[in-house]
Amino acid sequence: MTDQPAGKPTRAPSRAPIRAPKGTRDLYPGDMLRRRYITKAWRDVSIRCGFEEIDGPTFEAADLYAIKSGEGILGELFQAYSGKSPEEVEQVQASGRAPFAMRPEFTPTLARMYAAKANSLPTPCKWFSIGPYFRAERPQRGRLREFLQWNVDVIGDWESDDTHAGDLEALEPLKQFVDAAGLTPAYVREQRPVLCINSKKLVADVLVSYGIEHDQVDEMLPILDAAAKVKPEEFQSRVASIGGNAFAKAVVKLIGSLHGLDQPEQDFRRRIERPTPEFEADPRGFSDSLSSLFRLGDQLHGLGLRGALDQIDFRIVRGLAYYTGTVIELAVSRERALAGGGRYDNLIELMGGPPTPAVGFAMGDVVLELVLQDRGLMPEGKDLLEAVSAPSASLRPEVFCIAGGDPEAEAPVRRLAADLRRGIESKAHQDKDDAKPWDRDRYDAASDGVRPLHARTTYKATRNLKKLLSDAEKQFARFAAIVHEPDKVQLKDLDDRTDLVPADVPSLPRDVANFSVDPGSPVYVGRAVQALTH
Repeated sequence: MTDQPAGKPTRAPSRAPIRAPKGTRDLYPGDMLRRRYITKAWRDVSIRCGFEEIDGPTFEAADLYAIKSGEGILGELFQAYSGKSPEEVEQVQASGRAPFAMRPEFTPTLARMYAAKANSLPTPCKWFSIGPYFRAERPQRGRLREFLQWNVDVIGDWESDDTHAGDLEALEPLKQFVDAAGLTPAYVREQRPVLCINSKKLVADVLVSYGIEHDQVDEMLPILDAAAKVKPEEFQSRVASIGGNAFAKAVVKLIGSLHGLDQPEQDFRRRIERPTPEFEADPRGFSDSLSSLFRLGDQLHGLGLRGALDQIDFRIVRGLAYYTGTVIELAVSRERALAGGGRYDNLIELMGGPPTPAVGFAMGDVVLELVLQDRGLMPEGKDLLEAVSAPSASLRPEVFCIAGGDPEAEAPVRRLAADLRRGIESKAHQDKDDAKPWDRDRYDAASDGVRPLHARTTYKATRNLKKLLSDAEKQFARFAAIVHEPDKVQLKDLDDRTDLVPADVPSLPRDVANFSVDPGSPVYVGRAVQALTH
């Protein structure tokens, strides 16, 4: 053995570099800024739409996922155990099943959390969360093993006869985000997102009207969900194995004719009723569920949410078995879905809670960042620093929108809240040829812009104005906008309980007798609140 010369350091043996696990990311300062740009947009939109932030553990009892999806789901997850207990290690080695699993999604955790405190929680609960998730799958473009996810959910009963009230509340932040991020015709001329909606109930009703048994519907749904991922002949073969060749031809023709169309309800009805010349269904079997789905589409358009295009796509059924009604998917061509979700009315009861309606969606950051970068919608350099440094949404509600008792005033209230949450782009920004969604002049008040506001509405069925104002005060709203008529609104300062008139607000024209709330442009309410809160 040769001695090392005195005073010369010993060289450590060379070794291969240790790399990050496949499917994960090392985030350097620039990467973190881009992530903060995304998470800030998610959080701001959620808050402005009246959602409150929650979170849960990053790992859960494996039983939580087995209850929802069966034991087979555990093979698709990162399982976890401490390894400190010999009995635990022996059990894992013998069964291949660890006591815990890293969370692949948030819905089971949310259902568990709600079930634990269902009796003491407000109704409905509007919750959102942003955090890391893990899936043991093969990494590829747009799909990693560790990722961030934005979850938005509406849970609980509604004091309304509108069966789609919760669906609308859950869909609004999704469409508001599309608009805020610039994934609209104003910023992206081609390949912008399309919001597709469907109904599992409608699909089930149609399949039964085509002659398959009720207990075969659950077998058909995963086949429909995979229609775009397999060859046409394989898809038809799978369908025929359940309902026969004539049934398979009808289903293939049906999903082809009801994909990517924005057509009247009667056209849909005719295509469903007779998909092929030799195949005819009884429309009474699906009439109600079809009309219900179209009502949801009409209500979305009524809110003026101009971000994504709305389409009813019969192929969207979502693979997860716990979805029970409306299903949602936001997709861009050539990419995986940007967001997906739906109604899951039975899951909270499955977790030990009371029967509870619920609906929500999730959006991951991996595909979203690719889409934003590919379309020039991710700021860089100074623009990125300024965008991340911009003021965040006010946690305190800035406006509480209320109907003043006239039935004709109730419809504009929901539209007013949606418009205030979106804001009004300035004339200077709209006139620019190279406008970007992060530009500082996007909502410039000096050019008739109004910044997006945190606006809320009541979820109570009462029309009693005193009770509605009390509801606004309990939620600590700064102002109440009381719509008396479609073109007349009263603005009340809830801190000092005084009514405001245009003369109190320097930015408003003095010749306006009342604050105007035209359904398409809540300019006076927005300007007033903007001026009085800054």
